Amino acid sequence: MEIGSVFWSAPLSEKKNNLLVGNMRHAMSGRAALELVAADLKIERGAKSIYMPAYCCDSMLEPFKKQGYEIKLYAVEPYSKTVHRQVFTDHGCDAILLLDYFGFDSEETAVFAMAEKLRGTAVIVDCVQSVFSKTAAAEYADYTVTSWRKWFFSCAATAEKKCGEWVVPELTKSCEKRIALLREAAELKEAYIEKGLGDKQSFRALFGEAEELLDEDFSGYAAEERSLNELEYLDVDFVVSRRRENAKLIMDELKTLPREIIRPMYEKLGDNDVPLYVPVLVKPELRRELQQYLARSEVYCPIHWPSELGGANKLYDGELSIVCDQRYGIDDIKREMTVIREYMTDNGYLL
Repeated sequence: MEIGSVFWSAPLSEKKNNLLVGNMRHAMSGRAALELVAADLKIERGAKSIYMPAYCCDSMLEPFKKQGYEIKLYAVEPYSKTVHRQVFTDHGCDAILLLDYFGFDSEETAVFAMAEKLRGTAVIVDCVQSVFSKTAAAEYADYTVTSWRKWFFSCAATAEKKCGEWVVPELTKSCEKRIALLREAAELKEAYIEKGLGDKQSFRALFGEAEELLDEDFSGYAAEERSLNELEYLDVDFVVSRRRENAKLIMDELKTLPREIIRPMYEKLGDNDVPLYVPVLVKPELRRELQQYLARSEVYCPIHWPSELGGANKLYDGELSIVCDQRYGIDDIKREMTVIREYMTDNGYLL
């Protein structure tokens, strides 16, 4: 079975959870959810500028550009056993966007969020990568945003306003074509993975077409009702426990590999950490080669992120995301790490 790539389902339980509890707006994508926040801030507080991390997906900037914001970037670099954000207090922006990376909680993020809140800056905490980690920074947020498709199959994202009522209305426009493409692609991939039916080109083409539609127009589209219903019954305990178990195995295995070639971005799995991936820093000239070696064994480890914004060169140049999600058990993760070890051995980096 292949490891990684796009999701085809969400693990559900009979018990309702509290993931949709709060003063929320629902959108089809993280970009649409961010644009809701940008519009709400612009109307309510007259916000015109935002301070954002240089290490993020470039698509996160688009909602603020569409709303006419001036965007400034703060640097993010690997530091010791974590990452460091170089946030300057004199940035002069009306809002700041902060996030914890890959599901690993950072005290630094919470400190910046608290300080900016005290200065009167509007604080947006992007919880896309840390929604199950209970990131401390969210306590100081004016808004939080989550795109659920990063964790399992979903056509839903959420934005929560922490204080006061939303000025912008709930979204009602539906992108039925994109949702139909995604649902068909998910069914085809499930048949391929679970029953060995069909071929991967068919569902990959559909997923690709759906992504093109999102890139062309993300603005104003509501979440799919089916995805919201599934989200309410997501088996949160299973997602959390499986990801933590898998991440622990990966991090233990990484300790046995040569650090000058590959090393974990985070050295410790905290008690509240629920990893999106286990990010590693690979020697830059070897990263693409290792990624391709893994792909030949049907292990698909993505790079975050392919487009460099500037100010986070070491992360962009070396990061590789090791898959640890709930679709896979211990045997799958052992196979993934065995392929990495084989690459090291084949190339003389490990005796």
